[in-house]
Amino acid sequence: MAFIRKVLSSKIGKILLISFGVYIVVSFLISRISKRSGSRSLKKVSSILSKPFSFGSSESDIDGSEIQTDALSVSVITVSQKPFTPSVNASGVVDYMEKVDVFSKIAGRIEKMYVKEGEEVSLGQKLFKMETMPLELELMKQEATMESSKAQVKLAKEKYEKAKGAVIARIHEYEKAKTILEKNRQDLEKSKVTFQGIEEIYKAGGFSREEFENAKLNLNGKESAYQIAERDLEIKRIGLTDEDIIRNGLAVPDTKEERTKTLQEINTLMEKAELEVAEGVYKAHAAQAKSTNLLLKESIAYSPINGVVAKQFKTEGELLASSGSGQHVLSVINVRYVYATFNVPESESVQLKRGMKVDFSADVYKKVLFSGKVQLISPLIDQKSHTVEIKAIVDNGDKRLKPGMFIRANVSTGTAEPSIVLPNTSVLFNEDGITGSVFVVRDGKAYKAELKLGQQKDGNVVVQEGLQTGDLVVTDRLSQLRSGISVNPISSDR
Repeated sequence: MAFIRKVLSSKIGKILLISFGVYIVVSFLISRISKRSGSRSLKKVSSILSKPFSFGSSESDIDGSEIQTDALSVSVITVSQKPFTPSVNASGVVDYMEKVDVFSKIAGRIEKMYVKEGEEVSLGQKLFKMETMPLELELMKQEATMESSKAQVKLAKEKYEKAKGAVIARIHEYEKAKTILEKNRQDLEKSKVTFQGIEEIYKAGGFSREEFENAKLNLNGKESAYQIAERDLEIKRIGLTDEDIIRNGLAVPDTKEERTKTLQEINTLMEKAELEVAEGVYKAHAAQAKSTNLLLKESIAYSPINGVVAKQFKTEGELLASSGSGQHVLSVINVRYVYATFNVPESESVQLKRGMKVDFSADVYKKVLFSGKVQLISPLIDQKSHTVEIKAIVDNGDKRLKPGMFIRANVSTGTAEPSIVLPNTSVLFNEDGITGSVFVVRDGKAYKAELKLGQQKDGNVVVQEGLQTGDLVVTDRLSQLRSGISVNPISSDR
C-alpha cells in the first residue's frame, strides 16, 4: 500500500491516473455517439476501445456484438388506407370585384372635394365639384346666339309660307289667263266669220269702204287681243305645267289638290333651302347650348357604386387642364364582395367547375378560414406558366379582406375515398413528379419500391401503385439506405 501511495503521489503516477480517466471518458462518449448515429466506423472504434475491459470475453462474442451494431436504426410507418379528399391547392391574392375610376368631364379647377381617401361612399353620393363660372359665361353667349338664329328661322319660315301662297296666286292667275285666252279665241273666231261676210257684201257693193275698213280694224283688234292673251298665258304658265313637274323628277299628280302641293314644292325650292339652312344654324347653336348645360350638370361627380375611395389622385383647388382619361381624380372600389384570385396548373384546372366551394386562409389572419365559390375559370392558359386563372367570389361583409392580401386556397374536387397516403419526406420523387420510390422493410432489411403517385396535399402524397396495406415504409435516413441493407425498424405510428 505504501508503494502504491508513493507511485500515485509521484509525478508519473498522476499523469497515468489522469490519462486513464480521459481514456474512460472518451470511450464512453464514442460508445454513446456510435449507438445514436449508427456509424459503422464509430462502432469499430468503440469496440476496440472496449476490448481492454472485456476480461475474458471471447473473440466471437466481440464479433457478434459488432455484427449486431451494423443494423441501421430507422423510423418506419405501417401502410394503411385513410380517407382522402381530392382537392386543388394554390396560392393567390385577394382582388377587388368592382373598381371604377372617376374622371372629371370638364376642364377647370376642382372647387370642392366632398370625400377623402379611405372613406366609404354610397351609390349617388357626391365626390367632388368643378368650378362652373367659365361654363356659365359661355352658356350665356350661346343662348344669345341661339335666340338670334331662332329669329332667322322665323323670318325664313314666313318667307317660305309667303312664297307658297304666291304660287297659289300664280296658279289662279294662270287659270284666269287660260280663260281670257279662250274668250279672246272665241271672239277672234266670231270676228273672222263676221269680217268674211262683210268682205263678200263689200265686194258685191253692199257695204261702203268705210264700213269695210271698220270691220277689218275690228278683226285686227281681236287678233291683237288674242296674241296679247296668248303671250300673257305663256308668261304665267312658267313653272306651273306638267312639263315643269316632270322636269323636277316628280310624277304628275292625279288630283288638283296634290298637283297644287307639287307645284308649290317645285316653285319654292330656294325659300325652302333658306329655311333649312336657318333651321340648321339654329339647331347647331341649340346643340352647343345643350352641351354646355350638360357639362354644367356634370360639374358634380357622384359615386357610381357603393364602395370605398381607394385612391385620390387630385386635391381641392387643383387645376385640370383638360377633361377625359388624363384627369383621373378618384378610384372607388367595391369591397362588399371580393375575388379570391389564384392560378392552378392546366392539368388540375379541368377538375374545377363554376360554383365549387373554395376554402382559403390569409396570412395576416392566423387560424381564420374564409370561403367562397368559383365564379370564373379563365378560358385562356398562360403560355409561360401553363396555369389557368381562377376567381372565387367571397362575401366580405366584415371588410376584413383587402385587395392585395396573400392567400392560400383549397378547392375540394371530390368526395373522401380510402387511399394510401405517405408523408412527402418518406418519398424519393422523380423529376416527372408523378413517380417515385420508398424503402420498405422486409425481414430486417430495406428494399427499394417504385411507386406511381397521385395528388399531393398538406405535405402528404397519395400512392396509386407500388404499396400494399401492412408494408413498413422507412421515413428517415433515406440518404443512408440502399437496397438490401440491414436495418433496425422503429415504429413511428401514432
